[in-house]
Amino acid sequence: MNELQNSEKSKIRYDYLKIRDRLEPTLRYAYSNIILSRIKKLKEYQDSQIVMFYLSYGSEVVTDAMINEFLLDGKEVAVPVIQNPGDGIMTAVRINKLEDCFEKVYGIRQPEFNEDEVVAKEDIDLIFVPGIVFDASGYRVGYGKGYYDRWLEGTDISKRIGLAFEIQLVDKIPNGKYDLPVGRIVTEKRMIDVSKFYKK
Repeated sequence: MNELQNSEKSKIRYDYLKIRDRLEPTLRYAYSNIILSRIKKLKEYQDSQIVMFYLSYGSEVVTDAMINEFLLDGKEVAVPVIQNPGDGIMTAVRINKLEDCFEKVYGIRQPEFNEDEVVAKEDIDLIFVPGIVFDASGYRVGYGKGYYDRWLEGTDISKRIGLAFEIQLVDKIPNGKYDLPVGRIVTEKRMIDVSKFYKK
């Protein structure tokens, strides 16, 4: 990605983070519950055994209730763990309850790293991906550290689901060869399937 694209992404990140931060907490929780109800209607959710969630931070779509609901439904839930901040490496680790996630890296909750609870990404049925902005092709702008794009490499696009509020959607964002799109985006208003654009 060239310098101009990086500059454009930085501006988009800054602008839309401010927009998302302005959303009232009561609306964030209400919209997140609607998003949860949409996810639960997916056949892929009903057939899934292992799912990966991010642990919501700041003004992101809130995942706490989703994680609790999925655990109650008998799903195995994995969340990201960063062992060495700055090395770009993220690992999926299984949790049994949200209270396991008491550590913080970059201000984001995570459980203690436990080798016995590491989940191979090829074993995960659905991967819920955070973002500050998503576009109509499934590309996203995150916080700019690249952890998700590195970790998502080699995963099937149909497993990647972006969670966003409707105000986080744009027509087009710059993307480079290392950026990986999600296959679907779920908001409080709709479910957008973009994976069909990438089928060979």
